[in-house]
Amino acid sequence: MEHLLTEDLLCNQLQHSTKQLYRTGMVAQISLAISKPVSQQFACTLRVGEVGVLLAPSGAGKTSLFNAIAGINQASGFLKIGEHDTEQIELATYKRNIAYVTQTPVLFGHLSVGALLDVVSAQQARPFDIKWALEPLKLDTILHMRTLSLSGGQRQRLALLLAMIKGATLLLLDEVLTGQDPSTKLACITVIKTYLKRNQAAALIACHQLEDALALADIAFLQQQRAGIKQWQVMPISNGIHAYQQSLLNDCADTAQDQQTVCASAFLSVLHATTISHDPQLGLCEYRVAGQPCFSAYSPHISAKQSVLLVLRANRVAISKSLLPESSFVNQWQAKIVSIRPVSCQGEHGMLIDVTLVNQGALTTSQQDVVSVWITRLSYNQLHPKIGESWYLISKADAVSLSCLN
Repeated sequence: MEHLLTEDLLCNQLQHSTKQLYRTGMVAQISLAISKPVSQQFACTLRVGEVGVLLAPSGAGKTSLFNAIAGINQASGFLKIGEHDTEQIELATYKRNIAYVTQTPVLFGHLSVGALLDVVSAQQARPFDIKWALEPLKLDTILHMRTLSLSGGQRQRLALLLAMIKGATLLLLDEVLTGQDPSTKLACITVIKTYLKRNQAAALIACHQLEDALALADIAFLQQQRAGIKQWQVMPISNGIHAYQQSLLNDCADTAQDQQTVCASAFLSVLHATTISHDPQLGLCEYRVAGQPCFSAYSPHISAKQSVLLVLRANRVAISKSLLPESSFVNQWQAKIVSIRPVSCQGEHGMLIDVTLVNQGALTTSQQDVVSVWITRLSYNQLHPKIGESWYLISKADAVSLSCLN
């Protein structure tokens, strides 16, 4: 009964605030309880252009949740998508203001790419113009090819394009970036973000690559087990990435088995930064992170005063008790140690140290970045770091990378 009462409260709260939320740019409101095949509860609100990512291992029910939102699986609760106060939970799949790209899209193999695009467009009362996306998705040169002969990556990009033709306000993207090379993946991300802005839409995605989640998503949803039911908790993408990696490490320790998805030394940390300047001659960009200077490799598409997310791997940053001399274009951030834990995964035996950056800016911020540092046990025994102590994080400029496009 407890989870049912919680669900009713969520429904009542969201229904009560519907009109107010839409005035502030809210385009999707979801509150669902699902019993099969995975018992779970999910509630979220999404604004125009916002992307939420489901972070959970295989078998956790991500695809089942997407199927429920799309209307393929049964669910109770309510679903409101778009600018109208229309309840869609009782609507058939094709009538919902939702477009869904599955992991294994079904394409009509006997049709050419161009013919399939024409067929889907003709089925829409008001088809959304997708011609602008053909070239960046590298589909403009294969319109004559039958879909049966396409590669896996081409099929996924075509499925994304077909979904966009519907002009839906909510996109459901299940591993849509899988099988894409880095340049094509970047193009897919740009197309998705452009679609959301042009169509005043939002998206929910599922992906196993954390770099993909960082590049595309604004918020993260993580599962928590309560009274035998999985509930999705929302948090900022940086906090979500950190919490999810920690949960993978905990699962690895609980099962006493190495897992392919866990590699403590490669843990990703996310830094909220403000762009100060960029110098193409030096090949560097300068930022401020918690009021402290930060350098990374040159990124020509960012501008001054732009807020970005930066990524740093745990094995590309070190700790030092004092500042290093001659530190031009080397990042040295003052930080405080908040946790230390031994890790033994995939043959790695070391220590994972979490620190928070000391804010040296004139203005304080509620967003406190957590950085994970991986060191060997030998280094740990030599340095003797302790929780609560102040240390410096040391990294080269090329160890920090830009993770977002906006």
